[in-house]
Amino acid sequence: MIILVTSAEIDLMKDLRSEEYKKTIEWMEENASNYNVIWLECISEIEPSYLKGRFPCYCSKSHNPLYLNKGSNLGNSLKTFFNDCEVDDNLVIQITGRYHFLDTYFFDIINSNSGYDLYAKNDGHDQYFTGCFAIRKNYLIEWVNETDWDYLNYSMTNIEKSLWNFAKEKNLKCCEVNSIHMDCNIFGTGQMVRGIV
Repeated sequence: MIILVTSAEIDLMKDLRSEEYKKTIEWMEENASNYNVIWLECISEIEPSYLKGRFPCYCSKSHNPLYLNKGSNLGNSLKTFFNDCEVDDNLVIQITGRYHFLDTYFFDIINSNSGYDLYAKNDGHDQYFTGCFAIRKNYLIEWVNETDWDYLNYSMTNIEKSLWNFAKEKNLKCCEVNSIHMDCNIFGTGQMVRGIV
């Protein structure tokens, strides 16, 4: 299993964001040593300084500053990563690096319920929370390559709805979890909102 942790090096609240990333790094070092952890930097062309080489880092160099839809940039980064990198693992856990697990609950769900294509939380609006989800690698690659990220940006369709639509159109066998046990600090455009998912 690969854990793909994403980050976006931007100036908005940079110090606070860096602290959140550091918490995730520490959690991964303490709890995910049996997994293949990869850091995916979606904006900067260099490894973030807080990472300090603790995990392999891939800089996608695919950021489009004209996109208003952040999910479109994330989708393009995932697409670039899987097009450029050979990944042997069959299951991918994708998490937003600013969010961090409170415990191993999500991993325990995955390990005790094998055979699903997607492990995700419905956010209550017929969308899957994309701050953390697990998906079979072949489906993730199919999703990021089939999705028109330019159109998603233009139509302001969020990535959560895109993942939901893909899962339903492809008839993926989904394990919908009630909770992920994740602490989320959502920065948006500068207004912090903290919540547990």
